[in-house]
Amino acid sequence: MEGYGDICAQFYDLDKPYAPALALEWYSEALGAHLGAGRDAGVLEPMCGSGRFLVDLLRRGFRVDGADPSQPMLQRCRDKVAAAGTLPYQPRLFEQSMQALDTPGGYAAAFIPSGSFCLLHDPADAPAGLTRLHDQLEKGALLLVEFELPHSEINWPGEATRIATRGGTQIRLVSRVTYDFAAQLETYHNVYELKQSGKVVGTEDEVIHLRCYAPDEMRSELEACGFGDISIEHLDFGWVARARA
Repeated sequence: MEGYGDICAQFYDLDKPYAPALALEWYSEALGAHLGAGRDAGVLEPMCGSGRFLVDLLRRGFRVDGADPSQPMLQRCRDKVAAAGTLPYQPRLFEQSMQALDTPGGYAAAFIPSGSFCLLHDPADAPAGLTRLHDQLEKGALLLVEFELPHSEINWPGEATRIATRGGTQIRLVSRVTYDFAAQLETYHNVYELKQSGKVVGTEDEVIHLRCYAPDEMRSELEACGFGDISIEHLDFGWVARARA
């Protein structure tokens, strides 16, 4: 997976400024139950993006560090941390892909929300990323991974247009989506158009791939990379694998 570009990061922040409430509450409760009331042990979000989960968890007293391969996404995360004012903990943010994680380590928990794990679409990337993540965790650490299930019959390709606006900034996204049933792979061909005060000031093209997993496939990926005590949960906001390092 390559890092998101600048206009994509801006659109993501406009279109998804906050973590989904149901998911945020669930991750907060699951991490809190594992860490205990003190929440002093470290948590790693290895695909933190613009920090919409990370910053809210910081506000709740968790000690969360983040990593992401996209410099524009990490800059938006830094901006959110700065805008949050005085926080109990100042996070360390690493410009690293999951496959190249090299943090101080010793984390008591890690989580990957919103299906971001599926961005590791190459068959070699997921095991490489999970292995590197396992190395950053202490023995018995909790891992939570949200993932997307393979699709059944559906009309592909599809095309959609979305517009996000804030003040004088408007970003138009046109997405054409295809799906490879054999590879369980979604492919998004995205074109972004950035306007300032009604004038086009930039465009950006990207191709994003998402690999989908059946529950047993997700379990096998985790087991192969050293994780155990694995359970799969179907929650109101999606599918989540829970495991221990």
